[in-house]
Amino acid sequence: MTAPGSRVRRRRALRRLGVTGLWLAALLTVGAWLGVFLALAPARAALNGAAQSLGTLDRQLADAQATLAPLDLLGRPETQDAARTLRTLAEAAQRTPLLDVFISPATLDAGVTLARQWETDLRGRPPLPTLTDARRSVTEWQAHVQTLQRRLTGLGVGLGLLVTLLCAWFAAGQAALIRLAAEAGPGQSH
Repeated sequence: MTAPGSRVRRRRALRRLGVTGLWLAALLTVGAWLGVFLALAPARAALNGAAQSLGTLDRQLADAQATLAPLDLLGRPETQDAARTLRTLAEAAQRTPLLDVFISPATLDAGVTLARQWETDLRGRPPLPTLTDARRSVTEWQAHVQTLQRRLTGLGVGLGLLVTLLCAWFAAGQAALIRLAAEAGPGQSH
C-alpha cells in the first residue's frame, strides 16, 4: 500500500502535468497556425504580386489595342486600293498637258513620288500586332494564378486544421489525466 502523502504528491503531479499539457497544446496550436501562415506568406505574396502584374499587363494591352485599333484601317484592302487609285490619279495628272501651267512639274512629280511611296509602304508594312491572343494568354495566366491562390489558401487551412486536430487530441489526453488525478482522491489507491 502507498503512503497517503505520496498519493497526494502523485495526484498533484498528475494535475500539474495535465494543466501544463493543456497549455502546451494551446501554445502548439497557436504556434502551428502562425508557422503555417509565416511559411506560406512568401508564396502568397508572390502570387498576389503576379496577379497584380498580370492585371497591369492586361490593362496595358487593352490600352494598346484601343490605341492601335484606328490604325488597323491602314491594313485593309480598301485602303490599299485607295492608295493605288491616288497614285494612278497623280500619274494621270502628271501626264496631263495643260495642268503644269497651274501646278509646277516639281509639285506633280513630288505628288507622284509620294503616292507611290505611300502605296509601297502600305503594301509592304508588317501587319499591326493582334493583341487579342496576348490578352487571352494573360487572362489564362490570371485564372491559373487565382487557382493557385485558392489552392494555397486551402493548403494553409488544411494544415492548420490538421495541427489543431492533433493538438486537440493531445489536450483531450491531458484533460483525461487531470480528471484521473481528481478522481484519485485521498481514500482511493491506484
